[in-house]
Amino acid sequence: MSKILKRALKNTIVPAITMIAGKSLGVFVVSAIYGFSLQIGNDINGIFSTQIYFQDREVTQFVNSMSDLIMLLSLAVPTMYLIIKTAIFQSASNNPKTIVKVAEFNMLKWITKDDTSFLKIFIWCAFLWIASALVIRNGIQNDTYSWIAILAGGISFITGLGALKTFEVETNKVYPDSKKYY
Repeated sequence: MSKILKRALKNTIVPAITMIAGKSLGVFVVSAIYGFSLQIGNDINGIFSTQIYFQDREVTQFVNSMSDLIMLLSLAVPTMYLIIKTAIFQSASNNPKTIVKVAEFNMLKWITKDDTSFLKIFIWCAFLWIASALVIRNGIQNDTYSWIAILAGGISFITGLGALKTFEVETNKVYPDSKKYY
């Protein structure tokens, strides 16, 4: 197995656990907070044999919406953190004004080392895109509130732009822009 594949597999463990834990904890925490009774049953006809049932459709939609929101935010926050940290690190290495601003906000320890890579950002974005696609599908099927599906699309778009900008900066390190040297 190649080194990059091993590194990619190692980097997928945390986002996968975060995605599953965000959805699962969302269902159980929202049910516990609002006192909804849930039943776990087996349904052989579906894709997944274990199903969670609530007393009526409105409760199911509410719990599914809130758990989708928790799953989405549990993936979006670390993804945005990685993108922002990488953007500030890259800007600080090229622009002294950024270093001064970072020092004013007392964030020098935050950006002193580049421990994020495009591969890590892309993997987190990919999991966020998958979660966003599931939330949008739930929104289309009216299993999730439409505003959560719209939020998922917006977050997915913004992180996609951030990942694209990070990729552009990384490729400029390997293949420098020739216009700068003329």
